[in-house]
Amino acid sequence: MLPILILIFVLIIINGFFAASEMALVSIKPSDLYRIKSQGIKNAEVLDKVTKDSTKYLSTIQVAITFAGFLSSAFAGSQLSGDFVNLLGKINIVISDGLAVIIITVILSFFTLVLGELVPKRIAMTNPSKFALLCAPFINVFMIIFKPFVWLLSISTEGVIRLLGLKAKKAKDKITEKQIKEMIVFGQIEGLYKTEERDMMNRVFRLDDLSADMIMTHKSDIIALDLAKPNLMDIIDSRYSRIPVINGSKDNIEGVIFVKDLLVELKDKMIEEVDIESLIRKPYIIDENIKINILLKQMRDSYEHLAFILNDSNELEGIITLEDIVEEIVGNIYDEHDFIGEHSETIDEFGYIFDAEILISDIEGKLGIKIDSSEGFDTIGDFVQAKLKDLDKSQQHSLIDINIGSLRVLSRTKNKVKQIELKLDQNKLKD
Repeated sequence: MLPILILIFVLIIINGFFAASEMALVSIKPSDLYRIKSQGIKNAEVLDKVTKDSTKYLSTIQVAITFAGFLSSAFAGSQLSGDFVNLLGKINIVISDGLAVIIITVILSFFTLVLGELVPKRIAMTNPSKFALLCAPFINVFMIIFKPFVWLLSISTEGVIRLLGLKAKKAKDKITEKQIKEMIVFGQIEGLYKTEERDMMNRVFRLDDLSADMIMTHKSDIIALDLAKPNLMDIIDSRYSRIPVINGSKDNIEGVIFVKDLLVELKDKMIEEVDIESLIRKPYIIDENIKINILLKQMRDSYEHLAFILNDSNELEGIITLEDIVEEIVGNIYDEHDFIGEHSETIDEFGYIFDAEILISDIEGKLGIKIDSSEGFDTIGDFVQAKLKDLDKSQQHSLIDINIGSLRVLSRTKNKVKQIELKLDQNKLKD
């Protein structure tokens, strides 16, 4: 009896090994597998070979588990039932052989479930990568041994599926963009990172959806040096590090002047003595439809920080900088010359400039006013954009009359307001 019990115990352990192997191989992540391969860990290549076809290794494991379970049940039912009946007979308990088989099977199922399924799987889940590396060589060998059985199971399964009029779909292991976005949201909910980090990661996926003309600075907002009437003080007053150079019209692009080049010249010369044309650098010109993820790589590789955007008629549409692209990922970047704090600037007693992203409620609270018809809009930019309806066709400085004065767009991209001027009307305020 003891040898049979030992054999059954060994079969349960074998069952547990394959159950744990299944859990480990299914649980291992592609990123973990890539890390293991790149580190040259032992059995990494075998593990990669085994996991390339999930159908094969899962079928192999299932065949092995089925054989182990079948053999343990067969030995337990045929070899132990008689001894179990005799053992109970010694204490005056009489049962039939059939009932003995049922009792033994229930007891065997309990130990198989605990020692051959639940415990091994829990062990494998604690460190799936380590266990997957351990079991991969064995699974690889059994995939070769059980190959005929796996083949027979595969064609039998496909045959039944066809008889039922169903089409078998091949499993797709590729991770989709949607799944990654869902993982990002789940990670933020679980507290792995903050809301700002989640927003930043989501913005990365928008890069291949945005074209250059969607985030550019419109040509009407460009501060440029005109060679037809050059004034280097315009460069200094602009406070920008790079200034576009034109000749008579913004459609006649000459290039770009770097302020640092001008400062070097002014070290030994008076401002009137500087040769402007010698400072002009060749313009970097792009098509308006280029996607900004591609543009980012091109500008980075070519060491360009400012690009001119031309339409199909070779007319200037606007300019785009590396900062514009980076802001699409990290949000607005404000320097010492931008609007900070509440993103606003006071012009005079009745004039204000606001960043388009400032909340209408903040404006109303700060100025102690109420902007009518703004209900349903969060930011002043959304409100103005709705009023203009089609910014691309509207005049850059169109006035929008409101109950307490007027709003005027100061800066925008092709389809997005950036800065707005609010002028309060004293007469309307009295009303």
